[in-house]
Amino acid sequence: MVGNAATGAEGWLPADDAILRIAQKEKLHGNNGIGYLSKRPPPFPSMNNIWVAFDGFFVDTEKLHLHPYIGPARDSDSLFKIYHIFIQLLIQKKNPERAAEFLDRHLRGNLLVKVGDEIYAYRDSTGFKPLVTATNYDKTLNIIASENSLRTSLIDMQFSDVMPGQLLKMSKKSGLEVIASTSTIKMMMDPFEFIRESNVVATVNGKSVYQIRKNIGKEQANFLSKDLDIDSAYAEPDYTRPMTLGFGLEYQKHSKGFEIAEGIIKDRYDDSDHMIDFSEQVSKNKLLTTGRSLKFVMQNLVQGKKIATVQGTIQTGSTTRETIYYLKNAGAKCIDVVVSYVPTVDGRQVGLYTQNRDLIANKYVGEVSSINELNQKVAREIGSDTVYYNSPAVLAKGIGVPENNLWFPEWVRFLDYK
Repeated sequence: MVGNAATGAEGWLPADDAILRIAQKEKLHGNNGIGYLSKRPPPFPSMNNIWVAFDGFFVDTEKLHLHPYIGPARDSDSLFKIYHIFIQLLIQKKNPERAAEFLDRHLRGNLLVKVGDEIYAYRDSTGFKPLVTATNYDKTLNIIASENSLRTSLIDMQFSDVMPGQLLKMSKKSGLEVIASTSTIKMMMDPFEFIRESNVVATVNGKSVYQIRKNIGKEQANFLSKDLDIDSAYAEPDYTRPMTLGFGLEYQKHSKGFEIAEGIIKDRYDDSDHMIDFSEQVSKNKLLTTGRSLKFVMQNLVQGKKIATVQGTIQTGSTTRETIYYLKNAGAKCIDVVVSYVPTVDGRQVGLYTQNRDLIANKYVGEVSSINELNQKVAREIGSDTVYYNSPAVLAKGIGVPENNLWFPEWVRFLDYK
C-alpha cells in the first residue's frame, strides 16, 4: 500500500527487483507505504478495502456496534469497526489520547493505519508484540516494523523499541513522533515470540532470543530431571536447537550417561527425501509445501537408546507423530516428547492461523485439571512413551520475566504440574 494504490499476492516474498517491477506496474508511487506478510489469507474482509496492517488479535469486540462513534460501520467486521472508531477519535475529534485509549481496550499487538500521507502506529500497553522504529543517519528514511531482527541487516540505521502504550505518527514533514502514550503500562508479552515467532538473531527487550531459547531448555531440564531417564535429546523441528542445547547441557549435570548429539539431521547437501515411507500423502504434502524434505535419523545414535525429542509446540500433532515414527523405525527403546511451549489450545497462541478444533490439546480443555493428566492423554494419542509440556511458571523462568507479564489463555494460565 503506497501512495493511493495497493497490490498483494499469495506465495513467497519476491526478490527486490521483482518488487520494483510490481511497484512500477501497479503505479505504487508515494512518500510512504505500509505492508504485511501473513501465514494465512486476510482474516477480515475489510482488509481489502482499508489500509491497515496488524500483528496480534482483537478482544472484547462483541459490543462495538453500540459505540457512540460507530456510525456506518455498525454492520462491518471487527477490524473495520475498530478502524472507523479510531479514525473518528484521532482525525475527526483530534484526540490522539482517546484514540490510543480506545485501541488499548481492544488490541493485543500492533496496529498500523495509513491515512493519506500519514501513517499511525500503536503498540498496546501490554507490549504483546515487538514493535521497533528505525531512522537512517541523515533522517531521510523512517521505518516502523513489527519485526525485531531487521537491525541485523539494516546496519546503517538507528533502531529503537516503541514503548508499550505509545501511539506514533510518521509523516514527511515531521518524520517520526510520539503523539500519545497510555498512562498505565502493564507488560503482557506473547510467549510464542520467544519460542518461534521472533527471529533467532533478534533481541526482545534487550535480550538475545537465542540465549532466551537456550535458557528455556535449561530451566525445563532442571525441572524435569527428577522424572526423565534418557540417553540423548534431539531437536525436531530445527528451530528448537537452542532449547535442545540448553536442555542437554543442564540435563548432563543430572545424568552422567547422557550424550549431547544430533540424532535427527537436516541434510544441507542431499536433496533426497529420507522420510518418504512415513505417510505417502503427508510426505507429498511436505514436499509441496517446502519443496523438499531433508531430514534423516542417525540410526547408530538412536538404536536401543532412550530418546527425548524436543518439540517447540504440539499443535495438530502431525510433526510429532512423524518424528516418533522415524525414531521407532530406527530402533529407539523409549521416546519421550519434551515440549518447549505450554499446551496449545487457542489459535491465537501460535499466530492466529490454526483453527482451535484442530489443536490436539483443545479437546481436553475443562476435562483435565493438571499438566500431568494432559501429558498422559496426549502421549497415548500421538504414540509416545511420555509427553512433558512446559508450564507457564517454568516457561516464564526460562524467558526471564514474571509469569504475569506473559499472555496465556485463561485455562492454560491456571494449568500446572501436580
